[in-house]
Amino acid sequence: MADEPVAESITPEPSTDPIVSVDPEPTPHPLAEGGARFNEVYARMKAAEDRASRMEGMLQQQSQQHAPASGPQYIDPNALQAFVDQGRITPMQAADILSKQNAQIAATQTTMQAVQFQTLAGKLQSAKTEVDQYISKVPALRDTASQDFQRVAEEAYKLSDDMGLPVTDLRVQRAALRAAYGSLERMTSQQQSREQSRAASIPPVDTRPGGAPARGMAPSTDPLKDVDPTYVEFWKKRGYTQAQMIEEAKFIPKGRKVRQGAGIRER
Repeated sequence: MADEPVAESITPEPSTDPIVSVDPEPTPHPLAEGGARFNEVYARMKAAEDRASRMEGMLQQQSQQHAPASGPQYIDPNALQAFVDQGRITPMQAADILSKQNAQIAATQTTMQAVQFQTLAGKLQSAKTEVDQYISKVPALRDTASQDFQRVAEEAYKLSDDMGLPVTDLRVQRAALRAAYGSLERMTSQQQSREQSRAASIPPVDTRPGGAPARGMAPSTDPLKDVDPTYVEFWKKRGYTQAQMIEEAKFIPKGRKVRQGAGIRER
């Protein structure tokens, strides 16, 4: 036993390499990106956006199903507020829907006003054309002191109250002329009948060569021959036709002259 070798103890030499400590990864702030609270809020926001998108699709589908062919349907603001209260859409989404609806309503109203204005302009132009035709047939209407003008004016004031329009409105004036004289077709027919009657009342004149009347035939007579020229000039200034002057001459006694300085009064 005494001869057995004794094992020497070996002491390890200390390492010369520096010791590096590894710190644990820091935990992000709950509200910073990647934080627990941030992830929770972001998830809720995405869920709300998905619900709002589905709700908007449902509303559009429902509107298309119940919308008439004449125009779009609008979502009632109270219904949108109910969706907001239920958390189905956000207040900003509801405001966006209302804004789009208001813009569409304004555009529709503007278009309707333009159509109404164009329609009114067409009606007024049609009335003006008819009024001008009446005046061309009754030139005395240009004189505000004439009996014809006063007659039509009286009708116009009556119709103005009934129609709720001023007497200056062409539609009122047209209605007054119709009430006073009848339709334009009737006036034209009456004038043609008077012209035919006048033409038939004048006997034909057969003349020999040189313009001398045939023997036994009365010479052609001027129906205005016995009318004072002052009357004729007055009628011409008023725009009377030959037939109208002959008609007026029936009410003037033959041989009646206009006194010097005296005016001509309308019948």
